[in-house]
Amino acid sequence: MRLLNLINRIYDEDILAKLGFLKSIKLFDGIRKRQLIHVLESLQERTYLKGETLFAQGDIGRALFIVFSGKIALSRTDPATQKGEMIAQVHPGEFFGEMALLEEMPRTATAHATEDTKVFMLFKIKLESLLFARPIIGVVIATQLAKILSARLRAVIEKPAEE
Repeated sequence: MRLLNLINRIYDEDILAKLGFLKSIKLFDGIRKRQLIHVLESLQERTYLKGETLFAQGDIGRALFIVFSGKIALSRTDPATQKGEMIAQVHPGEFFGEMALLEEMPRTATAHATEDTKVFMLFKIKLESLLFARPIIGVVIATQLAKILSARLRAVIEKPAEE
């Protein structure tokens, strides 16, 4: 019985830590901690080893990735020159691949782990299920997603031209 209590306490602490982490993610702003359990149930957790590729440029996107621990590098290959360049590093608490939640189109970059990395993945199909099963949560996520994409687009538009 004591072992079972210990296991339950460790499990509960792990769940609470993950819920606290999700609460800090901008995508989930406005979702009460109590409701985040439904979000957590919709996420798939995966660990990638250093050097492992999460997806390649051109792969069909089906999920958004949230970095829980570790670091991800995003790189892009210019089709004309076949020259690759790193375009971003993604750290814990940040996410990428959000366009995959809106449309299943080819990825515009390659993502690989630069160290052992744990991520949460939100697949488009899981978001759609959440929208129907828990519309309040789904609407908050969709609204946040629209705001985030708008801010990212604005940053690109307002970026001064390189000389």
